[in-house]
Amino acid sequence: MQQVALRIRQYREEKRLSLRALGEAAGISASALSQIESGQVSPSVATLEKICGALRLPIMALFDEPDGGHNPLIMRANTRRQVYSADSHAIIEPLARDLAHKKMQPLLLALEPGGECGEHPYRSIEGEEFAIVLRGCIFFEQAGALHELSMGDAIYFNPQIPHNWRNLSGKMAKVLIVVAQ
Repeated sequence: MQQVALRIRQYREEKRLSLRALGEAAGISASALSQIESGQVSPSVATLEKICGALRLPIMALFDEPDGGHNPLIMRANTRRQVYSADSHAIIEPLARDLAHKKMQPLLLALEPGGECGEHPYRSIEGEEFAIVLRGCIFFEQAGALHELSMGDAIYFNPQIPHNWRNLSGKMAKVLIVVAQ
């Protein structure tokens, strides 16, 4: 999560925003943003979405690594980076590099039992999303409705409408999410 914290600071400084200005735009306090940037706290996925929305960046920009121009891009399972969000009880695993220049942003989201992306539904700044449950059972919430999705179930949705992912089961759940810009 330290790299994510550094990226947030880097993008904020590139846009010449103060902690207070970015915090207000994201709907979080300047002190919370300072703690995130310094790596003192592990933000939820929803909080990262809010920060990225205020910065006008896709969330995957926080996890991006240059790909070195390889085509095709192969990311071996044992070499992919995983970022743990203690607040969400989630592991986020980017499945592509140099995401700022791609139209699709694939990631694996693993939610521990009781984990959720945010305390409240959150929204993305643009695009469309597709997801398929690879393991376990997960609940998808959007527009006040809660949908139970089991292994193999897929969903296509507008991420600009507030939504949330929750694992209400007693087992780890894993979802492949593809964000299209």
